[in-house]
Amino acid sequence: MNRVTKTKGDFFQDILDALPDGIVVLDKSFNIISLNHAAETIFKISREKARGISSSTVLPEEMEEIAEKSILDERTVFGDEINPVLKGGERVSIQVVSSPLISDEGNALGVILQIKDLSSAKFLIEKNLQKSSASTLEGLLIGLTHELKNPLSGIKGAAQLLLQEKTIDVTEKCADIITKEVDRLCTLLDRLGQIEPLPKEVLEPVDIHDIISVIVFLESKSRDGKRVKFVENFDITLPPVLGNKDSLKQVFLNIIKNSIQAIPNRGSIEITTRWITDYKLKGEKAILVEIRDTGSGISKEILQKIYKPFYTTKKEGSGLGLFIAYQIIAKHGGAIFVESQLEKGTVFKVYLPIYINNEKR
Repeated sequence: MNRVTKTKGDFFQDILDALPDGIVVLDKSFNIISLNHAAETIFKISREKARGISSSTVLPEEMEEIAEKSILDERTVFGDEINPVLKGGERVSIQVVSSPLISDEGNALGVILQIKDLSSAKFLIEKNLQKSSASTLEGLLIGLTHELKNPLSGIKGAAQLLLQEKTIDVTEKCADIITKEVDRLCTLLDRLGQIEPLPKEVLEPVDIHDIISVIVFLESKSRDGKRVKFVENFDITLPPVLGNKDSLKQVFLNIIKNSIQAIPNRGSIEITTRWITDYKLKGEKAILVEIRDTGSGISKEILQKIYKPFYTTKKEGSGLGLFIAYQIIAKHGGAIFVESQLEKGTVFKVYLPIYINNEKR
């Protein structure tokens, strides 16, 4: 049997990767020597690609100023919270601590930057603020009426696909989709018949990728004449989440439909799933489903209102899709966070606690 022997450098990198905060190591010329997994996530660049390039290519100017001060003063500098725009256009909320690397002879060798991502804490605060606009029974019942349209759209899409592509594989898949959408429609109608709060949903282990793949399959076939490219970046090693499959399907169907509607003629929707290591949801480990589109974007004014029931900018919209999505995710112990820039696109981030070994963790 071949054994792979780890070097001291490998163990050092393993230690850095285990840290929840981002770590970036620069030499005295401000070239990147190394970064850990959390920093890769924040700056959306691999350590292999970043190694050896100038820090100005990756790091915002505010961070470089803190690093320079640390080297000039030969001391650790604790930066205040900053909200820089990263090279990819995303605005983040971070706090930076910079420590100089000094040789035994007293010469500056470089600097270590510790980056704490404050964005997750901010969206949890925003989540609590949103609860005031997502709590009425009346809104939920009307929202269920709105949600009846989604299964019907799925049935229509599958039926149209059957008429276009009559292969055995497509026929079987469409038949399965139609059956499940009818079942979901019946469930929604049953709920409407009960003039009382929604019954407690049965939660079970759910593979989030199964849900998203079905939605992408349907929506990629019916895009209202638009040229929309779907990109799936799935981490198939992720454990299941504890949830209700139909309810989670409502959430992701609403978000993906919104993304398609935001794209004028052509564009892309990138769906990424990954572990979240820097914080937990109510003490539980979490996964992230990130849905990023290249649509028209959302203004700051509208962004503050998108979870309010009945608020919509669409002529035929009811303003209830995201209202319901928020309630469902909150009921699952998760959270939704939205980032957007006009003319550049929108990112929906859905955080859900994972389910391992028959326990919610």
